[in-house]
Amino acid sequence: MRKKIGVLTGGGDTSALNATLKGIALKAEELGFELIGFMEGWRGVLKGGRYFTLTPDLIDENHGGTILKSSRTNLIASNKLDEAIDNLKKLNISGLIPIGGDDTLTVGTALSEQFTTVFVTKTIDNDVGMNPPEGDSVDYSKMVNYFCPGFPSAASRVINAVRDLRTTTYSHDRVIIVEAMGRDAGWLTLSAAYGLADLIVVPEVPYQPDRLAEAIREKHTEQGNVIAVVSEGIRNDTGELMITSQAELDAFGHTKPGGCSEIIVEAMKKRLPEISSSAFRALILGYMQRCGSPTALDRDTAINAGSLAVRSLADGMVNGVATITRTDAGIEPIMLPVEQVLKRDETGHVIRRSLDPRFYDEERFHLSPEGAGYFRPLFGDLPRRRRNPEERGIEIGEI
Repeated sequence: MRKKIGVLTGGGDTSALNATLKGIALKAEELGFELIGFMEGWRGVLKGGRYFTLTPDLIDENHGGTILKSSRTNLIASNKLDEAIDNLKKLNISGLIPIGGDDTLTVGTALSEQFTTVFVTKTIDNDVGMNPPEGDSVDYSKMVNYFCPGFPSAASRVINAVRDLRTTTYSHDRVIIVEAMGRDAGWLTLSAAYGLADLIVVPEVPYQPDRLAEAIREKHTEQGNVIAVVSEGIRNDTGELMITSQAELDAFGHTKPGGCSEIIVEAMKKRLPEISSSAFRALILGYMQRCGSPTALDRDTAINAGSLAVRSLADGMVNGVATITRTDAGIEPIMLPVEQVLKRDETGHVIRRSLDPRFYDEERFHLSPEGAGYFRPLFGDLPRRRRNPEERGIEIGEI
């Protein structure tokens, strides 16, 4: 009888999930394992859950999302960890590979205390791992999980959306407040610097509407239009999420963010009466950030991370996390013990990685030189904004 291993994808989808599954399926086939794909995340290992034999030919690594589908099922809150383990054993699964972010890995690390498990990270929020050691200089090679598979593709979509917005922003002298995903981490929002965002507001720094209004005023005076990109996870001065609808909680107790850009637009209109109120717009990028095909870097890294997870199971290296590291040779996955990658709070929940404060220039509302150093392997050098005729010193007549 062939050895059976299982895989599931939990939480929000990304563009690179199928690529990770492809790497897992290819390596499983190479090693002679039967790979069982559990559908809809942790729901798939419970009573009524669905599964099938997952082979490489079923998976298109260039197609975003996950062939296994996903869910935000919390086995801890529902007290169903034992049921999941019993079902895995009944199917003769010898090892499980959960692919996910902080919530999926929180459940997975609890399950790993009783069942053989190896993890692969994924999240567009880029909030799983450890930042480089503190200090005046940044050693990027010591960053644990340089990026999460799925993040480069989502960041690329933010960059392209903001860059495309520049044309209409200039043409109509707009002030556009763009809302990016990322929950409590500003990585995705900060990537907008490569889309030529003028101002960036991350959740790690307290939101100060008066300071933001002054920054918008200065930029508008200088160039006649402004794009500010804000994180969906920013909070007001009482520490509450700025949302436009009734607060909803997901299966892990997180308040669902959304709508802060609309709130900020109204706040800026009041503080900037010299700018026509009709110039202001709010734009929520929403699910466009997590859909579609992966970038080449994201795809290839995810495939290699998935392959490494299976290799580790075969070698008996359990309770590890396939993480991404940056070396002089480039970007590559390595396997690290779970305790070196994931820190948990007193409740056992995985603590999310915040944006490294050295990567953000709080005074300028923008990317710092250290932040540019972080993004360079992903997107190259920071581009320059096209200057308008006034900035070029072109003489403009008046009738």
